[in-house]
Amino acid sequence: MQPTLILYGSKARGDARPDSDVDLIYALNGEELQPPTYANGISVHRYPKLWLEKQAKRGALFAYHIAFEGVALEDPEGFLDRLRHTYRPKASYEEEIVVGTLVMKLLLATDWEANFEARRRFFWALRTVLIAATADDGSPIFSPALLEARSRVRGVADLIDHREEADFANCRAIGEGILARYLRPELINLDGEALRGQLMDRGGIARDSVRILEEGEAIAEAGLAIYG
Repeated sequence: MQPTLILYGSKARGDARPDSDVDLIYALNGEELQPPTYANGISVHRYPKLWLEKQAKRGALFAYHIAFEGVALEDPEGFLDRLRHTYRPKASYEEEIVVGTLVMKLLLATDWEANFEARRRFFWALRTVLIAATADDGSPIFSPALLEARSRVRGVADLIDHREEADFANCRAIGEGILARYLRPELINLDGEALRGQLMDRGGIARDSVRILEEGEAIAEAGLAIYG
């Protein structure tokens, strides 16, 4: 099988800003997930075709994002079309909303502004909550402007568009607006060790979010020596 090159994200949707990155996916043979690369405003992500198809079959939102918003730049074997036909939506995306809101709640309790991994995970959680909510309404939306309109939380689009430099106070203000709308009532008072325990028990990315925060806290407390 030959590799497939796919353009996705804002450039593919047609709502890119002048400073938006170019997001590319190489769908490759093999089974190994590879780390992304970034240079000169172009981010390249490499995923095995079999992995993408597996995600599509289980209704993963990321697979929908690629299959239905992606634009094939090189696709000699029609892989993108096959991915679209493979996609099977879940009956409900409530679990994604629950995990996303719990991760947001965890990360909004501590100023993580200098912790790049925590920043990236916060925005993953925020977007997952909003996208999953639209998926439950019948059709996932990925455009920041449309997510803001659907959620009715002011400032969402600008926050997502400027996520690399957004300050923690603004993230917290808008994040709390999202939690007020989407966090389950029975989870509102969950915090501290109980919240971390809930995330640890769920495993996967929920557990990993606790790791990211705790590593950041350890570095902040002990300091990190950088040797020249």
